[in-house]
Amino acid sequence: MKRFIFLLLFCASPVLAKTWLVGPTRSYTAPSKVANLVADGDTVLVDSGLYTGDVATWNANDLVLRCPNGMARFNANGNIAGLKGIWLFYGKNAYVEGFEFYGAQISAADGDNGAGIRVQGNNFTCRRCYFHDNQEGILTGNDTNSNNILIEACAFDHNGVETGGAAGYEHNIYIGLCSRCTITFCYFHASIVGHEVKCRANRSYILYNYIVDGPTGDGSYSVDIPQGGRAFVIGNIIEKGPMAQNSTAIIYGEEGFKNPDTGFYFVNNTLVSDRNPTTFFSIASGTPVALIANNIIAGNGHPIAGFTDTVGNVINPDTSFFHFADPQHYDYHVKNFPGFTNAATLPPVDGFSLMPASEYVDPEDSMPRIAVPQVGAFDYSAGSQSVTGINALPTVHNFPNPFSIQTVFPNSMGSLKLFNACGTEIPVRYSETKEGIVLERSDLADGIYFYRISDVEHGTIAQGSVVITN
Repeated sequence: MKRFIFLLLFCASPVLAKTWLVGPTRSYTAPSKVANLVADGDTVLVDSGLYTGDVATWNANDLVLRCPNGMARFNANGNIAGLKGIWLFYGKNAYVEGFEFYGAQISAADGDNGAGIRVQGNNFTCRRCYFHDNQEGILTGNDTNSNNILIEACAFDHNGVETGGAAGYEHNIYIGLCSRCTITFCYFHASIVGHEVKCRANRSYILYNYIVDGPTGDGSYSVDIPQGGRAFVIGNIIEKGPMAQNSTAIIYGEEGFKNPDTGFYFVNNTLVSDRNPTTFFSIASGTPVALIANNIIAGNGHPIAGFTDTVGNVINPDTSFFHFADPQHYDYHVKNFPGFTNAATLPPVDGFSLMPASEYVDPEDSMPRIAVPQVGAFDYSAGSQSVTGINALPTVHNFPNPFSIQTVFPNSMGSLKLFNACGTEIPVRYSETKEGIVLERSDLADGIYFYRISDVEHGTIAQGSVVITN
């Protein structure tokens, strides 16, 4: 009887997650050395530095892979995991932060679509990563069953294929079928022949990004949402470059309404064309809701075609009309033009606010917007600061992030406020300890939240975002 009780208790004991330390001076010198050793729920901390030719397939679930300081750089150098990517994920609920991926290539016979990261498992989060000079930046699989993708504060540059049969089919980022995708505070630049952003999600949230072809970028669409679905494109800076392969900037539903939800909401963006001619929008005929509201639309083109409702937009073919701070360097803050300070107030859609809560800050960061509605992607006033020169408040790198129970803002003291993606303040429970501010999850739902830390003497002293997950 005692033997039976002992075995029962042993079987019921929880298996503790393990943290693996990886780096050139560690016992495990590269991530590939632990890829087959990690178990569900483990954390892999990778030292910064260059890892040449090191690729890995990750099969465990609930993995956290982070570079805690600086950035770990991965040059494929002719290697590829599973003929798919530098890192290949089959496990679900993976979290990746702090890595650079470049040089991913496979042959035309194998698909010409080597990715920095290839995602085959459900639920994936990527933060603070840099993807460049791959055939695909991030490429995900096709699974609509409770599959959520979050890409935050990442940079994508010169991903794609210039020639051959795959040219135009590989992109800076390509999100396949999934239930929900959020892409926010990211920088997209100079995709090679393909699109800057392509997303097949049923619910697409493309929020507060900087999407710029530049003078030599020869990509196609700036944003492509081919299968319809409920798409929210809010607060982005979008530039259509003179060398772009395709004259259309934003396209929605060209393959038909294959997703169960349908509706296109293009709100508070600054859309500028340096290409002549340009078709700013191509919206599939029969789209039941296509709202184009509170945008700045600048440059020669055909901005009003195929959609049903427009309100509060300011449109002019002469970009000088807007007094942009530095259009040659793609800084589209408006200066010294008080003529369109007011914008339409829009009701929420399915509980999601259409009013912008943030604006993009270079590089791959954000700051809150004021509450008064204004058109375009930025708050503005006479003498407003530039996207590259603005003094953004510092970000406190809380750990862990994402978190499920609690997280610590190290060496921070003061008042902590938390806001949801709609800009609504959320009640929180936190404490000040010798390590810093400790935020308790309490009853907060999974998702991305924005924080502000302030004190009496200085006001707001730090801000940023946190991710809560199970």
